[in-house]
Amino acid sequence: MKNTLFATGAAAAFLVLTPAAALAATSTPEHPEHPDGPMTRITRQLTVLPGRAAPGALVKVDFACRTRGPGEQVSVTAAAIAYETGGKTAKVNQVKPGKYAVTLHCGPEKSTAYLEVLGARKQVAKVPAGAPQTGGTDGPADGAPTGPPAAAGAMGILALGGSGLVLARRSRRD
Repeated sequence: MKNTLFATGAAAAFLVLTPAAALAATSTPEHPEHPDGPMTRITRQLTVLPGRAAPGALVKVDFACRTRGPGEQVSVTAAAIAYETGGKTAKVNQVKPGKYAVTLHCGPEKSTAYLEVLGARKQVAKVPAGAPQTGGTDGPADGAPTGPPAAAGAMGILALGGSGLVLARRSRRD
């Protein structure tokens, strides 16, 4: 009884799997077999590093693609980056912040990665006003000394000048 059940199960499995195996072995006109055997054109999926960048930044575009002839084109398309064929880096375009698809076309095959474009950073949150905030000074811009010692020196010079003027007038009267 056990042998009969085993033989029946094996026969049923053989009948179910045989058409699938036969169909898998035949090539279709849409995907002809390559003389070197079946070959995936994209050998390393597309990656964009870093995955988040601001406009103007450089990102690394990495992938590997094998073509089957000169008629098959390799290209990377995206609204968010400017990529030159054959390069390893791309510049992030001036686009609105958000998530953008970057697609590799390797013959008929595609690979997609995503790049998040960040908002442009503002350099200064508040516009500075006045000398202390802008780095200027409240005193003379030519580097002349300021503060209490400079004021005392100026007052001393005025006092000497005034004393000299008084002495000059007295000597004229006499």
